[in-house]
Amino acid sequence: MDSGPAQEVTELLRQWEEQHTTPNYDPIPTLTRIAEIIEAETENFMKKDPDPFDERHPSRTDPECALGHSLKVMFKKDNFMTKLVNDYVRDTYYSRQNIIGRDVHKLNVAACRLTLDLMPGLEMSVVFQDNESLIHRLVSWAINSQEPLQSYATGLLAAAMEVQEIATNFRDLNAMLVPLMLKRLHELRNKSLEEKPQAQQINQTRHFAHFDKRKSGDLKCNGPSSETTSVQKDGVDDGGGEVMDIEVPPNTPVKSPGTPIKHNSVLWSPPGNSLRPVPIHETSSNSSWVEMETYVIGNIQIHPLTDATKQMLTLRYLTPMGEYQEFLSHVFEKDALGLILGYLNVRESKDSRLAFEALKYLAALLCHKKFSIDFINTGGLQKFLEVPRPSVAATGVSICLYYLAYCEDAMERVCMLSRKTLANLVRYALWLLECSHDSGRCHATMFFGLSFQFRVILEEFDNQDGLRKLYNVISTLPILGSDEEELRVSDDETSAARQIVRHVCVALRRYFEAHLRIRAAVVSRQQGDNITEPLPYKASKSLPEEIQDQIELVQNAPWSRWPPVDELVELGGITLLLQVVAYAYDWNFNGRAETVRSALDVVSVCCVSPRVQLLLTEKINMREAELTAGISIVLGAADGDIVVEPEVQKAALNVLVNCVCAPLHRAGILTGRISIAGFRKKTLMKSFEDIIQKVWESVRTNNGIMVLLSLMMTKSPITDADRIRGLACRALCGLARCSTVRQIISKLPLFTTSQIQVLMRDPILQEKRQEHVMFQKYALELLERVSGKSKHKGAEFETSLANIHRANVVAQTKINYNERQLLQLMVRHLSDRGLNEAASTLIREAGLPCPCPVPAPPPPPVYTPSTPVRTRMSVSRTSSSTSLHRDSLDHSHINNEDSPMPPNVIKVRKVQNQSLSTSVVGASTPGSEYKRSLQKQLSIGGAERAPSPPRVTLHSIITEYLYNQHALCKNPVVTCPQFNLFEPHQCPEPRSGGLASIGDRYAEPVNSCARVIRRELGTTTSCRAHANFAHSHFAAARTLRLTDDDAYFTHTIFHPTQQKLLAATSSGDIRIFNLFSGAEENSYQVHDSYIYHMQASRDGLLLLASSSTSWRTLSALWHMKEFEQSFQLENEEYVEFSKMTDDRIIGTKGEVATIFDTQTGRELLTLNPSLSNQYAKNRATFNPTDELVLSDGVLWDVNSGKEIRKFDKLNQTHSGVFHPNGLEVISNTEVWDLRTFHLLRTVPALDKSEVIFNPACTALYAVCSDQDSEDRSQFDTSFKTLCAADYSSIATVDVKRNIYALSVSRYGTQISVVENLGDFEQVSESCVKIYDVGRKRDHDDDAGVGFYINGGWDRGRVFFKGGVLGEGCWGGGGGLGGGGGWLKKKKIVGFGGEEEEEDLAGGSENDDGSDSATDNDDESSSIFRNVMNLAEGESSSESSRDDNEPERREGRRARTRRRAAEHHSSDSDGDVELGDIVEFRVFD
Repeated sequence: MDSGPAQEVTELLRQWEEQHTTPNYDPIPTLTRIAEIIEAETENFMKKDPDPFDERHPSRTDPECALGHSLKVMFKKDNFMTKLVNDYVRDTYYSRQNIIGRDVHKLNVAACRLTLDLMPGLEMSVVFQDNESLIHRLVSWAINSQEPLQSYATGLLAAAMEVQEIATNFRDLNAMLVPLMLKRLHELRNKSLEEKPQAQQINQTRHFAHFDKRKSGDLKCNGPSSETTSVQKDGVDDGGGEVMDIEVPPNTPVKSPGTPIKHNSVLWSPPGNSLRPVPIHETSSNSSWVEMETYVIGNIQIHPLTDATKQMLTLRYLTPMGEYQEFLSHVFEKDALGLILGYLNVRESKDSRLAFEALKYLAALLCHKKFSIDFINTGGLQKFLEVPRPSVAATGVSICLYYLAYCEDAMERVCMLSRKTLANLVRYALWLLECSHDSGRCHATMFFGLSFQFRVILEEFDNQDGLRKLYNVISTLPILGSDEEELRVSDDETSAARQIVRHVCVALRRYFEAHLRIRAAVVSRQQGDNITEPLPYKASKSLPEEIQDQIELVQNAPWSRWPPVDELVELGGITLLLQVVAYAYDWNFNGRAETVRSALDVVSVCCVSPRVQLLLTEKINMREAELTAGISIVLGAADGDIVVEPEVQKAALNVLVNCVCAPLHRAGILTGRISIAGFRKKTLMKSFEDIIQKVWESVRTNNGIMVLLSLMMTKSPITDADRIRGLACRALCGLARCSTVRQIISKLPLFTTSQIQVLMRDPILQEKRQEHVMFQKYALELLERVSGKSKHKGAEFETSLANIHRANVVAQTKINYNERQLLQLMVRHLSDRGLNEAASTLIREAGLPCPCPVPAPPPPPVYTPSTPVRTRMSVSRTSSSTSLHRDSLDHSHINNEDSPMPPNVIKVRKVQNQSLSTSVVGASTPGSEYKRSLQKQLSIGGAERAPSPPRVTLHSIITEYLYNQHALCKNPVVTCPQFNLFEPHQCPEPRSGGLASIGDRYAEPVNSCARVIRRELGTTTSCRAHANFAHSHFAAARTLRLTDDDAYFTHTIFHPTQQKLLAATSSGDIRIFNLFSGAEENSYQVHDSYIYHMQASRDGLLLLASSSTSWRTLSALWHMKEFEQSFQLENEEYVEFSKMTDDRIIGTKGEVATIFDTQTGRELLTLNPSLSNQYAKNRATFNPTDELVLSDGVLWDVNSGKEIRKFDKLNQTHSGVFHPNGLEVISNTEVWDLRTFHLLRTVPALDKSEVIFNPACTALYAVCSDQDSEDRSQFDTSFKTLCAADYSSIATVDVKRNIYALSVSRYGTQISVVENLGDFEQVSESCVKIYDVGRKRDHDDDAGVGFYINGGWDRGRVFFKGGVLGEGCWGGGGGLGGGGGWLKKKKIVGFGGEEEEEDLAGGSENDDGSDSATDNDDESSSIFRNVMNLAEGESSSESSRDDNEPERREGRRARTRRRAAEHHSSDSDGDVELGDIVEFRVFD
């Protein structure tokens, strides 16, 4: 509801709308009345002491104020405002309206007056846009017109010139106006000084004065006490007195209080009393606002116009002009500084508002260094420190301090003032930190932030308890308080508070950086460095790199108490800064990144204190959230969760580096108990190492490894990626000092697949090579810590865990070669050089055979090792006291081209290495510049010897040559036979199996026929390869479709009876299909929306189903006989039965797991982790024995309900599932050992995939599950099969459609896959396909039998004839394009082996929508079930055998051995031995 003034304005505007179009209408009365209303409400609004720098609309500052309501009413009438601005301010208005006899000057005065009143709600850039004529008219009035139009025009010009574009366009006019306005100010100032002595004291009504019953001799000062005043007279100023604390010159005549007269604004007591000043109106009560108003707030009276108002409007015009350099000469010529200093004497002028306008003009002039220095030299600083407080003028002082601090030269002169003046300056600024105006606090905070670089200001700030006062500026803000406090503040107040937090964080950062410089200098001098201390009045700054070096210097020095850090911890500042970082996630303003960065920089500096490091591991109370560790907040900032800004990420990484890389052993005194602010309990810490260990544990448990690894892979932003990588690698290197972390990261692809070497090669941005060098440095150090080996300088980019292992094997190998072969090579060399006599002598003395003539050889072959030749190789051979390091050789020829040489002999060229250095594990010895690459270097660990001259012998050359050949082997072995100098050395490769390995009882052939033969021969072998072979073939057996197009399939499972298939749809119903006919038998509506999970009980009587909607998730248990609901599990996102029995159900809701009773639905146990991993796909599950539960990466004991272990989070997707063997946990790509909680391996093929094991636990299926029922927009079209034992990849099957779900039948012989075509919201085709496992479609019955090995067709041409393999065995495929077949009933039933994509999804469909299978599908499925039982080590009970089967089998074995011995030829590729060939004939 509008206020009374607003209603009156509304009525006036209504009358104006009705009458302004009538002839001879006079708008002056309406304009005058509206102006009176606005001026009255403006005065009332100013009495509330609003922030003078707040330029918002009054209704936003105070939603209840009448001024705001009136302005809103005015601006709703666009036609009135247009008329006011465009017409009423014209000096030709009446003439254009053909109105005669009226004074247009009065209309212009009324219009300018009202426009000036409306300025708080006007957007001046819009008013003066494209209105140059108005500007010229105002300039003309400001120069030549009479009052009050002259002053009104000046005020409007001031508003126009605040728009920079307008001020620039009218620069010439401003050059003329500035000296004119300064001259006018001098005239008005002199006039007021002349009139003041003649003015009589105005009797102001004091309504409660007659209640004062105090005697004249017992008067009490309304300001400071007389003691304070006397102290001030002695020269000790407190930096600005209170409003009523007015100094009095001595020896002033004393008058009786009965006839008071105004004399220097002070009344004196009677002669009989002590001579002390008595403030004005001492008989008033403390609520005598009438007298104090002009001192505290002041007023601007627009009508009737006063001299003070004229000066204010003139100062408003000069303020925007003060920032321009070209007008500075007028400032000095007209003595603007003396004029301003005169206005600052509020005790004389009694007008705080006028002083405020003068201070605004002073702040604009302080932008110029020359004026700032002149201001300091003339004592201006002392003048504005006398401005009373609290007052509007004091808030104006704050902006002057801020602008003054920007000029370092001026601040140097300030710091050279007396210590008393500096103390008053700091005291005044500290008072501004606690004033009621947000702008005053902001300006004072920024002043300190800029002046902390001056040591004298910093020391005075500490002397006056400045840190506590600066901390209180933000600690009392409601946005950092409770929920109720935050809800009570408006959006504008919230925005202003966030800006205050920003400025305080910046000031704190500069405060601690200044103290860090001082402490680092002290530590350097203690260590003997000659560092000159900067002068206290000189500015001192540090670059970010220098700050980090200073932190490291202080960290490595003996620790002692550091008062600034200790005080901040005691105040709770570290906790508050971490809360600011966390809350900034929800903030949205342009200074958010700077706020977070500055807060993190403060924490980074404070981390030199062990107390702060320990504090980061403690829990912090967060609003509307659980307790969060400080390390977790820092990690979130480093990962870009809070602000996606590289500077913030680097600041957070610096915090981590300073924590995890801190020295383990540190001199100094560490108290036995370190108390944490805010916690009553004290933590016992025995040493610095205990603190670091706790920090490591906190980083690890808060998923720090995952964050740092992801940052090491970052490539954006390109300008900062190298720096971020380097900091992340450094933090991970410091964290790797923890043995648990080393074990985990040693199994990650970063090291196992040499990804780190790829990162080390080139920087992201070539201009950032310096940052990349830092990354290389810490990456090498990280490799050293993970591998436990020291690396040679020349092998930076060739070092990986596998290479280190190979180098270690090579170093332990003892080189042994035939010396007679060496002599033979020497004979041949002498003969080639024409030294036949020397060669003959050597043959005779050594007893060598005569060399055969060697024909001219072809061009010598280049030896190609099994692995690429590296330009440099580091070999380290370590014993208890020696360390051997060699560089690799360049395999190039030194002979002349026409020199004869034996084939396959490699000649070696010696390489001179000038920068070779020898490194030993745990110690290093400087290398000699004379060392050669072929010379073994031997150094005694722990002892330093002078380098001996290099001694090169023929034996050392040959030995080094053989070492380097051995190092090139792909799989080197320690024990090697005698090296042959005539042939290149190569260690034997591991045997890969096949028919050649039939004689090896423990090798497992890849070839399926070889495995069958071994079984027939009675050789004991595992059946892993059988399962791998079976799970590499899938043939579509049937396709199920929906009869209606309104829904699509979302999930599917096999019924435990293996006769039905249950398929869920997007509409919430479950369809039941017959597996044999493919017909839909029943349909039940169980939910209202998308069903994304189902699970049936083992007896087939119960069914769990989960669905989701936009507002909730719902899971329920159903009886499948009639599909009646047993009970609901509200808000449970995922549910499943226990593993051994179906008597319990475990549900997942976020990170909380709940166990329910299946019969009653009663809640049995709730598992809520103390520290959540926040996996995107958390699905709680039982282990195979139902004794353990894995939920959100936390392992629980079901019996006790306690946490056992929290696995390190290395992915964002999956919390993990148990391996059926009960010994491992698979979490996305990571495989954890439940016995040791070590990371066993990583399986990249399982990334973001749901893992489903087959019933025999011999294979697993991986289906991409990075999907949500509502958010998924991209699906994978393939699923993968992997070996369940070693997680090796078996096959990847592409179905050409989006896979929504996959399930496995009870015996593992079939799988059902939900395949949909189209996007999530627009599925054009949906079906469920049933695939036979281990079968390929029959395309060509006459095709031969082939072998399928490791995902590719084997090229071996081996056929079977004349023999029987037995029943229920798989024969495999033979050759590219060959076929495979079921080996049953003494003959092989073949089927085509053509590699066509339609084999997976092929097959003709019947009219009912189902696929017709081959005639022997059921029989084949039965036979394949026998194969699967064989894989489990079980005998097939379904195969028909007569009583004489053992005798016949033994007879077949004998015939097989006999035939194998008769055949000695082979057409295979070399991996099959002659004695292992067995031929069979394929029966038709």
